[in-house]
Amino acid sequence: MTGIPRPTSGSKLLDILETVVLAGSVFFLSALMFVNVIARGVGHSLLFGEEIGMLAMYLITFFGVSYAARKARHLRMGAIFDLLSERNQKIMMFITASVTSLVMLYLGYLAIRYTINVQQSGRQSMALGWPFWVFVIWAAVGFFMAGIHYIRTIIKNIKEKEVWLSPEERSEYELSVED
Repeated sequence: MTGIPRPTSGSKLLDILETVVLAGSVFFLSALMFVNVIARGVGHSLLFGEEIGMLAMYLITFFGVSYAARKARHLRMGAIFDLLSERNQKIMMFITASVTSLVMLYLGYLAIRYTINVQQSGRQSMALGWPFWVFVIWAAVGFFMAGIHYIRTIIKNIKEKEVWLSPEERSEYELSVED
């Protein structure tokens, strides 16, 4: 298979999965909404379009949380961080990643509890008749994956001398000093 990167580790496989799910969901949502607009123009709306669109939005939102954690593309307060010494940046990164990983894992736990409640209620989507838990489980998946990425950030900062903002992204300050 040419052109498709071969995963060499679980991390690489996860990166490919996140990227494919995000890109595929955005493309699919765009195409679905376009087709639905055309269908409405001729007098026939896609009954299932809203539900499939909602599923795509869940995937985009919660896989996006995980992707942002992996690539350090989340909001952060860089002004104070950049003024600190490398040692203090490491300490701040350790504290930030520790607290954020705990929050993400706790939100994942709450999302699992919610998913179980929804599953037990037997709630289904109106047009497709799908169990509604199929839609909301992606919140738990995204939060747990983000929590794991923040734990990986902690480990990376313990192992490496440089300051790492995520398991894959070094501090911009570090990059600009060395380049």
